[in-house]
Amino acid sequence: MYRFIQKTVLAVAAAFSVGCLSSAAHIPASVESSDLPVEAKSFIKKHFDGKTIVKYEKKFWSNSYELELSDGTDLDFDSKGKCTEVSAPDHEVLSNTLVRELLPAGACKTLLDQGMLDSVEEIQINPSKGYKVEVRHDRIDDYRFNNAGQMTRVTHDD
Repeated sequence: MYRFIQKTVLAVAAAFSVGCLSSAAHIPASVESSDLPVEAKSFIKKHFDGKTIVKYEKKFWSNSYELELSDGTDLDFDSKGKCTEVSAPDHEVLSNTLVRELLPAGACKTLLDQGMLDSVEEIQINPSKGYKVEVRHDRIDDYRFNNAGQMTRVTHDD
């Protein structure tokens, strides 16, 4: 009986600790009241002023942040507050201003030359691999760029 109680307590403690590995808030919060790094707060205020945070999650192991804004935009930040991913709300695209700020000039020029600068739905930023840019297009799914902004690959929809 003692072993059963001991295992039950251990299982409950393990389940509780796993649940605490990330903290999430599902109530609207202002950017100022969140515990985001300063760089993330200023990024949100610059590009999404007036929007509130409707979903917030801090990843315990990576110390990164995932949030959703009141307009449906999804944002990811690293532990220092640098934006690592931004995804437009459903059926919308990212603003040219935001795209031009997040991507190197060479990547913006390529997208502009191919008529895709106004069709960017999502940008993923990986400091070691470069950029993945998802676009709204019938045949093209995404573009890949290295850190210098040179196109390395285009993925086509099948």
